[in-house]
Amino acid sequence: MVRRLVFALLLMALSLSAETMVARYVVEYGIFGKMGVAKARLTKENGHYEIVMKAEATGLAKVLSGGRVETYRSTGTILEGRLVPESYSKDIRRSGKRRIKIYRFDHLHRIVNFHEKNFKNGKLVKEKNESLPYYANNDIFSLYFNIMDIVGDCTKPFDRNLHAVGAEKKSGKVRVETVTGRKRNEIKDLLGDAPCYLKVTVYQKLFGSKGGELYLALGHDNVVRKAVLKDVIMFGDVRGRLIDFETDDKSRH
Repeated sequence: MVRRLVFALLLMALSLSAETMVARYVVEYGIFGKMGVAKARLTKENGHYEIVMKAEATGLAKVLSGGRVETYRSTGTILEGRLVPESYSKDIRRSGKRRIKIYRFDHLHRIVNFHEKNFKNGKLVKEKNESLPYYANNDIFSLYFNIMDIVGDCTKPFDRNLHAVGAEKKSGKVRVETVTGRKRNEIKDLLGDAPCYLKVTVYQKLFGSKGGELYLALGHDNVVRKAVLKDVIMFGDVRGRLIDFETDDKSRH
């Protein structure tokens, strides 16, 4: 259960379209209350971008996960306003163990290669190089920063399977839908008033939910204000909310 906390945090901390920004989120889970925090930062400069997100468990979740901390990074170029990833990495640390995965995109040959290292108490114990069984032109970060260009008008029906490194393991599949019609009113009652609602299905059993269905409420700036992971076994919904959002200039003071 705790292992999936950071993935939920990850999805909640995406879709931030400001040129440079820092955003912080908190996640609460049923009777346990606050279970984790995440900080995401996007920097764009000279035709390149970098996205860094750090997610960590807190309280009981921190104890159960052995102080689990996960750091994700996506870097690449900006082409016609869209982010085109060159590399995507994740660094997972807990209880003296560390696992680093680095994915490198070869868009010309439609290949994604990855290098993995596993450490225990600071010593390298395992290493491997492989190619993914699929190609995707986005990682999970670049996809969500590009998502509104793909969706278009959020008030109109959109329902499509997309692909991104970091989503479903075997194919990278992730389904994105706009919430419209009667369902929009239901989600409005759940997440409050917002100009855009998205449903994201990651095809992983996040917290034991049915398929990992996550609903996002986006503001006019496309920043996720609130999110909820539905139908979690035993404890109800996992909820995430934005607690702080700053431009890069402000965050340096």
